[in-house]
Amino acid sequence: MKTSLPMLFDKLGTPKHNITSDGWRKVLVRDIEFLLNDASRSADLHLQDYGHCENSVLNFGLPSLSKRIPISTDPLKLARHIQRILASFEPRLNPKTIRVVPVINARQSYVLAILFDIYGACFLPGEETLVNVRIALDYSCGAVHVFD
Repeated sequence: MKTSLPMLFDKLGTPKHNITSDGWRKVLVRDIEFLLNDASRSADLHLQDYGHCENSVLNFGLPSLSKRIPISTDPLKLARHIQRILASFEPRLNPKTIRVVPVINARQSYVLAILFDIYGACFLPGEETLVNVRIALDYSCGAVHVFD
């Protein structure tokens, strides 16, 4: 997995006129990948008993899926869960515009992965733009890869 500085450091370390909207988009895609690859600890902490913790940093990330069998997971339910995570923890995406759609394709190259398309309006410095990315959620290792 790649490592780099979070968005705050990108903003503080780069003069506004030196980065293009394509550069900001790459930062957003990178941060979405980091968010979805960060393992949520909510199942271990039993946060369902504490509603106010659901949108806190205690629940940051996607729960580990590497122990589940792909057939037993409903892609629509998983898409709604990913949508909720993005709405809660990615402030640059307008929560009202986020859509996560599972991609069902008989010829998909990832055998142990589910593909999702993510759509939404993004607030980048100086403009609002539409974002469309595809993610592959890999069951074999529990990782998420973002295709831009």
